[in-house]
Amino acid sequence: MLIKALITLVFTTFCTAAKAQDFYVSPSGSDKFNGLSPRANFWTNTGPFKSLSRAQQAIRSLKAAGKFNQAITVHVGKGIYPISTPLEFNNLDSGLPGQEILWLGEKGVTIISGGIALKNCQAYDTANPLKILSCPLDSTTVSRIKNEANDRILGNNPEIGFFVNEKWMQPARWPNSGWAHIKEPLDKFTQFSVYQKMPQFTGNLSTAQAHMYANNDFFDQYVGVSNIDLTNNKITLLDKTTYPLVAARRFYLQNIEAALDAEGEWFYDKANNRILFIPPYNVPPSSIVISGTTNLIIINESSHINFSNLTLRHSSGHGVKIQKSDNILLDNLEINNVVGKAIYGRQSTNITISNNYIHHTGQGGILIHGGDRPTLKASGNLIDNNHIHNFDAILFNHSPAIDTSGVASTVSHNLIENANGNAIDLSGNDHLIEKNEITQICQQSADCGGIYSGRDWTYRGNVIRYNYLHDFYGYEMDFTFTDISKNNIIYRYKGARGIYLDDAVSGMTVFGNILVNTGTMSIQIGGGRDHRIENNVIKTTGRAIWMDQRFPGFNWDNMRNTLKTMPVNSDLWLAKYPELGVQMEHDTWPEGNSIQRNVIISTGYLGYSLRYVAPLKGNAIGNNLLWHASSGIRLDYTILDNGYSVGGALWNDWLNQGIETNSLNVNPCLNISGSKISITCANSPIYSLGFQTNLPSDIGLVK
Repeated sequence: MLIKALITLVFTTFCTAAKAQDFYVSPSGSDKFNGLSPRANFWTNTGPFKSLSRAQQAIRSLKAAGKFNQAITVHVGKGIYPISTPLEFNNLDSGLPGQEILWLGEKGVTIISGGIALKNCQAYDTANPLKILSCPLDSTTVSRIKNEANDRILGNNPEIGFFVNEKWMQPARWPNSGWAHIKEPLDKFTQFSVYQKMPQFTGNLSTAQAHMYANNDFFDQYVGVSNIDLTNNKITLLDKTTYPLVAARRFYLQNIEAALDAEGEWFYDKANNRILFIPPYNVPPSSIVISGTTNLIIINESSHINFSNLTLRHSSGHGVKIQKSDNILLDNLEINNVVGKAIYGRQSTNITISNNYIHHTGQGGILIHGGDRPTLKASGNLIDNNHIHNFDAILFNHSPAIDTSGVASTVSHNLIENANGNAIDLSGNDHLIEKNEITQICQQSADCGGIYSGRDWTYRGNVIRYNYLHDFYGYEMDFTFTDISKNNIIYRYKGARGIYLDDAVSGMTVFGNILVNTGTMSIQIGGGRDHRIENNVIKTTGRAIWMDQRFPGFNWDNMRNTLKTMPVNSDLWLAKYPELGVQMEHDTWPEGNSIQRNVIISTGYLGYSLRYVAPLKGNAIGNNLLWHASSGIRLDYTILDNGYSVGGALWNDWLNQGIETNSLNVNPCLNISGSKISITCANSPIYSLGFQTNLPSDIGLVK
């Protein structure tokens, strides 16, 4: 009896001291406990809660009782926490400065899952060598699941993701790998013949969906299929494609039961309320899950809440959704196997997304928007030291690892790798993109960049510095050799860009970056103005710098109209961006650009390394160093004042035009090793150009 009394006294004392500071949650706990201890004690009814929502309610009750007077930590123990609805946080859940509310898990083992585990899966056909399994479903399970609406995803597909042993499964498709191709468009947007002979599919084809690059190599979408005419080898789409159909463009069909014939494929059999699948790699399935909740965590009009050391999985939409919130920390999370984006934030400020591991998502990694552009009020958003890869399993391009917009966010020290499309998109003003490493991207897309911005003259003040970009792919149709009439469809690994300043976007600073083999163009100025391209090191087989006037037919009125969307003539804007107050000589010409003190090492054929479309005056191009170990330097250029144009010009011919001055064609004595450069001779000519060699040593992830 004395021992029992002492134990009771110890727990009572602990709980009184910790009541306003610590709560505990465990899968082995009970929502009837008080949540004030990590261990259960039935004598005192003390122990961890079982559910996260119960801990949330306890904090709300504490605040309602006026007892919220210090920071609170919710210790979320090891285990899986299944949720059938999102964890929603609002102002009732907010902390205060110095009294933040922290939801703290155990790294790698505290898992919040919105998935529905499938049980009682049986062999579908024991005589079938494909080893198809069948998992029964409740008749309303799939119909209840919704994903985030996206106008690039149309058709009759179920709005779920399917995961076996935590591997992302592919809806049954044809062909099993690679692409089929359009032979001939039969109308503008909905009907085409197929170049390859389609299999004689049997059974119901009404659920089929086409994943297409219907017109180009940069825009992919999913459209429903109305009819598959196997006799005439043609397809009629249920939905119109965004761009007109073009011969030799690529697609594949999916969500067809008759195409279920490869490891890692699955099909939702709606008529029989079941999922059919072939396990990946002949490994017996130990975990079979479909995504259930649209989002896992929703943070709306909240502040001073922190989340750390949690693993988030199995949403049919975004993992974390943030709206109109401030001072939110997402740190040391792992987010994977979500159908949408890992983190989606809009109209939010002072959001810190740091040290996270984001992988195998469907439509991108992190999207964050904040700040106020008319007043240039900074967002204070920070995306730092995240490892992001395989982030575009569903939409292959324009589903970037990081998409930041608004005003003054910082994107730093991230490692972005292994993706089908682009890596970082930015729009708005005064963002800082620095010390990131980007590699192995644009594997299924072309006209695709490592760091991308475009299509607005008012996007100003953005700084892209000290990033290491290397080894990009690009995948595009080869127009030279593709000829349907001769049965030639040729695609090649080209078309990526390193830093892509597209469609007349202006006012960017690109300084001190290292770009090695980043595709067709290392830095592209697509008709833009007032860019500062300085002190970069570029090694490439393609064009190191490409500056153009834009293509014929480019709608310059769209750019002129962007000037009307912001107070560009206000004292605030003119003080920040004085170039906006300078009269444009020719608003369709690239003017005001400074391309100075860059080191370019060409390894391409005959030194083809530059393309300039420029007026005689209006840009500052000079003090650059270009080198090819076994050839001279060649370039293409057009002088806009007189229309004089030369392809494959020799370096001295270009210098004689007087547009570029004081540049050198000599060995720089410079070595690139990963994200670091070194000078290999004491008298390197780059010193005479004013090139700054002291680039940061902490580019990429900080361990």
